[in-house]
Amino acid sequence: MSIFDAGKAYFFSPVTGVVTKDDKPISNAKIIRKWEHQSMEQDETVTDDDGNFSLPEVRRRSAVQFIPAEFVVGQEISVVHDGKEIVIWSASKRDSSKNSELGGKALDLKCDLNSEEKIYRDFGPALFTKCTWE
Repeated sequence: MSIFDAGKAYFFSPVTGVVTKDDKPISNAKIIRKWEHQSMEQDETVTDDDGNFSLPEVRRRSAVQFIPAEFVVGQEISVVHDGKEIVIWSASKRDSSKNSELGGKALDLKCDLNSEEKIYRDFGPALFTKCTWE
């Protein structure tokens, strides 16, 4: 970590994944990742021919790194496919460390658009997702 990273919190850990529909890869689907701390921000990418995508970490300066304060970042990932935007990840990140979304596990997701949304409470606040992970 460089001196320029001092005081930066992980607003969103790096994310890799594959998007499928009925276990078949979805190519050229737009992936939109949003996060909100004091303002809403977003980035996006597109799946490759095998449905794979990758989004880099998002780090921002935050006073919570220096003073006792509550850290909360709203997170959402959605997929645009066949003209519809489908939310595959919705959570509140309450720990500023890398990969705290899944209790320290990397965000390496497998997301089927036809999966039922599940609620996980294993990692702190409720996580609503159509994805699985190892």
